[in-house]
Amino acid sequence: MKNYLVTHTFKSDDTRKAHFEAAQGMTEEQFRAHMKNDNASLQMNWGNEELMKTYCWWKANSPEDILNTLGDMADLYENDIQEMTNILDIAD
Repeated sequence: MKNYLVTHTFKSDDTRKAHFEAAQGMTEEQFRAHMKNDNASLQMNWGNEELMKTYCWWKANSPEDILNTLGDMADLYENDIQEMTNILDIAD
């Protein structure tokens, strides 16, 4: 699979609120069940309830596989999906 960084820009204040309200009620196991399959796998998410953007790192075969995995959620955002071909991991 390839690495992608995705900037999800909420289409409205209402979609931003709906996103964070839905996420609050989900466990990590529920996220895994909905955001991982043979074609796309959410690795990490960065978000802030006060901002109109959220950022995700995905491993996927293609951008379309990310959108398919998101399903109806993809319609909440403008999705800027960028393949990252150079990865440097210097994490502590």
